[in-house]
Amino acid sequence: MKFKKITLTLFFIFSIFSYGQDKSDVEKIVKQYDVEKIQEKIEKFKVLEKIEKKKAIEAATKNGWPLTIKGADGSYQELMKLTPDGFPVYYSTTNANAAKSTRANHLNTGGNLGLNLNGQGMVARVWDGGTVRRTHNLFSNRVTTVDDPSGTTYAAHATHVTGTIMASDASASAKGMAYQATARAFEWTDDESEALSEVLGGMLISNHSYGVPITSNGTSLPAWYIGAYTNDAANWDEIAYLSPYYLPVMSAGNDGGNNNNTNPIATGFDKLTGNKTSKNSLIVANANDANVAADGTLISVTINTSSSQGPTDDLRIKPDITGNGTSLTSTTSTSNTATTTMTGTSMSSPNVAGTLLLLQQHNKNLTNSFMKAATLKGLACHTADDAGNVGPDAKFGWGLLNAKKAAETLTNNGLTSWVSEEKLVQGQTYNMSVNAIGGSTNPLIASITWTDLPGVINNGNLPANDPTPALVNDLDIRVTKDGTTTYYPWKLQSNPNSLAIRTGDNNVDNVEVIKIDVPVAGIYDVAITHKGTLINGSQRFSLVITGITSNFALTSKSDDLIVCTNQNAVYTFDYKQIGSMTTNFTAVGLPSGATASFSPTSLGVNGTVTMTVLNLSSVQPGDYSVGIKGDNGTETETRLKGLKVYSSTFQNTTLNTPVNGQNTVPTTVSLKWNSDINVESYNLQVSTSPVFATFYTNINTIQTSYSISGLSEETKYYWRVVPSNRCGNGIPGNATVQNFETGKLTCGSAFTATDFSNATIGTTANSIATVPINVTGGLLIGDLNVTLNISHTYIQDMKYYLEGPAAIGSPIVILFSEPCGDNDDIACTLDDAGVAFTCGAGVPSITGIVKPFENLSNFNSLSADGTWILRVVDAYNGDGGAINAVTLSFCNIQQSLSSPSNALSNLVIYPNPSKGIVNINLNGAVSGETTYTLYDVQGRKVLDKKSSTTSETLNIEKLNDGIYLLSVKNGDLESTHKIVVKK
Repeated sequence: MKFKKITLTLFFIFSIFSYGQDKSDVEKIVKQYDVEKIQEKIEKFKVLEKIEKKKAIEAATKNGWPLTIKGADGSYQELMKLTPDGFPVYYSTTNANAAKSTRANHLNTGGNLGLNLNGQGMVARVWDGGTVRRTHNLFSNRVTTVDDPSGTTYAAHATHVTGTIMASDASASAKGMAYQATARAFEWTDDESEALSEVLGGMLISNHSYGVPITSNGTSLPAWYIGAYTNDAANWDEIAYLSPYYLPVMSAGNDGGNNNNTNPIATGFDKLTGNKTSKNSLIVANANDANVAADGTLISVTINTSSSQGPTDDLRIKPDITGNGTSLTSTTSTSNTATTTMTGTSMSSPNVAGTLLLLQQHNKNLTNSFMKAATLKGLACHTADDAGNVGPDAKFGWGLLNAKKAAETLTNNGLTSWVSEEKLVQGQTYNMSVNAIGGSTNPLIASITWTDLPGVINNGNLPANDPTPALVNDLDIRVTKDGTTTYYPWKLQSNPNSLAIRTGDNNVDNVEVIKIDVPVAGIYDVAITHKGTLINGSQRFSLVITGITSNFALTSKSDDLIVCTNQNAVYTFDYKQIGSMTTNFTAVGLPSGATASFSPTSLGVNGTVTMTVLNLSSVQPGDYSVGIKGDNGTETETRLKGLKVYSSTFQNTTLNTPVNGQNTVPTTVSLKWNSDINVESYNLQVSTSPVFATFYTNINTIQTSYSISGLSEETKYYWRVVPSNRCGNGIPGNATVQNFETGKLTCGSAFTATDFSNATIGTTANSIATVPINVTGGLLIGDLNVTLNISHTYIQDMKYYLEGPAAIGSPIVILFSEPCGDNDDIACTLDDAGVAFTCGAGVPSITGIVKPFENLSNFNSLSADGTWILRVVDAYNGDGGAINAVTLSFCNIQQSLSSPSNALSNLVIYPNPSKGIVNINLNGAVSGETTYTLYDVQGRKVLDKKSSTTSETLNIEKLNDGIYLLSVKNGDLESTHKIVVKK
């Protein structure tokens, strides 16, 4: 099945290659993504989008809401979903000075930068309401309407938006920003799942000129929803986090004059809705035509009063940036030659998206690589012309896009600017020093931008204007001068009418910008740190600095490399200098044992330098940051690249669970082993033969655990894990071998819930119902089934959890995660050996014996005694129900009577349960040295003791309450016993 998924993915990717973007570029981008996880999310979003739409249509029928609304001005709205508390959510389209305002014309052929950037070889994606008129003359067969490839009912708005990005220069007034690019256009239905699918085709930029208006059909959204970090915002942040080269560009909305937010942060503000509050997307405001000098200098610009104002409820700087979308001429749908003029953030957004496509093209020309989305977004915000209030504000964001300055920043990287992509690990401080030009015309600006994980979602469970930060990984940038003066990033105040301040750290934005307006010329120190714990242990970020000077620059032309220890790593850098000098090159960050050579070792003219990392045979496998350092005697510059080293010599994989020799193992067991940085995949082998003459399981996996089922009772199994990577394979005969013995299962212990005092599932969002089930009898779980009877309309609204007793750490297994759709009721038995459930049309919808979402075998080998909890969480509004019945059916597992370890079966362990000590009496069964090893339920060793006496006492006073496994080993004899610690 996995092979089929990969084949389909590759077919999809290859189908896009011919449509503009280079095959190698797509491969380079996608190989850095977790493709399998993205595919899982695609399926999740497909189901969610379908159900949200269906529920909205049903609510519309009940309440008399229109499914679509067409305005006299040509605007179009479509009902898409409901808020958690039942309000209708409509997507809306509310409607060539643009290129001049954003300075895109300076990048095009004929522009004064001489760059000839017209979008050649670049692919834009467009989601909008309706089908683009792909036959328009100004598209010259460069547009594919992906989900309506042959339809002839065209939409004016979608056609205009697409033209703003890439209409040809055959019409000077309607020319798009990237007028030689191609486009893949989609209708806005299923935008989330489709966007993730396009990510697998190497998508860099998409445009979304639609949103959720505050008022539709006379009904206004609830106050809590406006400005909140909702599920829509979190979904787009997750999409961006899974695909760090992808930047969604979105219109801010046209509710600037709408004052129907009944509880705004401040009058005239707080009008962003839905995905417009996402952290990782670029949200675009709308300006009137800018007054720009011939050299690209901004003279003046004003905001269009219809443009929706921020900020978000947690006071993030939103919108992010401003483009020109006022009276913008572009293609329309009435004929293959028609053009028209429209106004709105729907126009400013593609104006910005098309321009950013040119900046990606420019970076590719300079470095052979595209920028990560955080770099592109940070560059756009960093180089924007300040407009409106001094500093960032909730109308213009960081200001008016200045593509000319952004392109110059990339061109002069290392000379008068710095652009790099870095990684901050837990507890690290990133430092660098820069030389400021100084003076009022050269402010020193330093910024960091990062793609953050999805944050805490407000589904109506939090009050309006709740200030809880959506930020997850909180990075900080500071600039100091002479170790005495510290400069901080901009941030908004609680009243958006007030000017932004820069007196301390910013703990809400994932774009942080420090601006020193009139710097004294000289050396400044830049430091990037973080607060708290970084999720996943690290955070990649992009660093941009302007207002600096250097006499030479190094630009990488190579990707990060993965090599074997018998290979060399070769990196190429462009070198350029100003004036007369000689720059010598040395290596930094080399792994211990490695060396580096340079060709040439120094340069005194512009040229290319190659760094070859050698002698990797003695290098420990792992991830390294290696780089080149240039030194001209008065200045230094360091550029780092990633290096991952694999060896064909492997260490034995450490096997964790089950404990070696354990003889009460269930017939379904999760085998676990340690991860190894030198391994890309593991070959798990399980056999009843100590020499693996035959295999029960022989499977390759990239995970460090694997669940096997269907084992025979009272049988000894042997297992080993053989490592491999791209450089070679481990030798099976050298792998560590451990054994375990399955126990004897005694089934038939059933416990039925009797307390239904909290079993009602409410009709309001985020309702929780719980039912306890009390279990007694000293059972050790060898198998568990759960029988459920739940009444509820739209069972897809809910997640269903089973939580184990507190004495074993309250472990949780998800039984169902928003299953099916608008189907009603569940009456089934959950069993790991069941079939994948289907959603029947009848009531109840889920019946029979079905597999749970997560394995119930996660509870195996744990004690069953205590209070179990069935918990149902309904995150949505409008439907209710009840938990009617719950039964837990256990199989108890006992040590096999035929176990060869029975020579130790007469030992006595007491007291058990124990509060502080455990006594063990071997009853004279053995002699010589005995090893006592105690493991927790995770397979971690917590105590180890050796003794030559026939009795021993173990001090377990410091252990937490729970279940432990005691391994007693004497020579070839071994026995494993359950110890309960209960204080």
